Amino acid sequence: MSDNPLQKLYRSKKVFVSLPSRGKYYDSGIKLSADNEIGIMAMTATDEIKLKTPDALFNGEALFELFKSCVPDIVDPREIPVCDIDKLLLAIRMATSGPTIDINSKCPKCKHTEKYEVDLTTIMNSAKDIASDNTITVDGVVIQVRPLTLRNQILAQMDSFYQYRMQQLLNDDSIPDSERAEQFNLILVQAIVLQTSQIADCISHVTLDDDTVVTEKEHIFGWVENMESTTHAKIKKTIETLCDPKMSDKVKIKCAHDECTHEYSTKIDLNPTNFF
Repeated sequence: MSDNPLQKLYRSKKVFVSLPSRGKYYDSGIKLSADNEIGIMAMTATDEIKLKTPDALFNGEALFELFKSCVPDIVDPREIPVCDIDKLLLAIRMATSGPTIDINSKCPKCKHTEKYEVDLTTIMNSAKDIASDNTITVDGVVIQVRPLTLRNQILAQMDSFYQYRMQQLLNDDSIPDSERAEQFNLILVQAIVLQTSQIADCISHVTLDDDTVVTEKEHIFGWVENMESTTHAKIKKTIETLCDPKMSDKVKIKCAHDECTHEYSTKIDLNPTNFF
């Protein structure tokens, strides 16, 4: 088969951004430029269709495929640390539609609603690098942790939905009390298992005081199930710190009404279903 003469018209990387994770925690691999940035391509028509497909959004496939298409230098999108997700989504939006977005905003003072053009670069550049220290020491035991991943986030969202459906069933008076009690216990167990699994997934390894290094996930899961609450809280707090790039989703607006001109902040919705 001959080379496609249209190949030179294919997408290319249009935006380059640094990542809050600095490219760490991508076990399957990531390719950064010489100045430690990653290249972003614009969305295809197929990407846009998938983002409008409820099932693909619910199970996470739409986001996995979006990152695979637009950020090809990430080998496995499921491994994307939570701290990188919003910045990557912003970069994809900018590569696809330009650096600005139009939003409708109501002035809290005069109640005038107007369309404003917002510069996404300001929001994206507000993201900070996450902490480089990802270890916790408790009673001579050194615990190395990592941020939650896109896969973890999708699983949590799915679990939240199922728990919501269960709560609806529990509020149904037509269901016998014994069945409702059983469903409640099921919800509680699922919530505990999910939280334990997420904490365990974020522990890379544990070094004991005799220098034994534990990496086996089953062993780590069992320990998380049985650790003291104070240790659990320390680990959870460190993981949350690694997940938060402190990127501001607010922009300053000056009311366009001539008799007002009040300045205020408004929030930008980064939900992929509305953002693209």
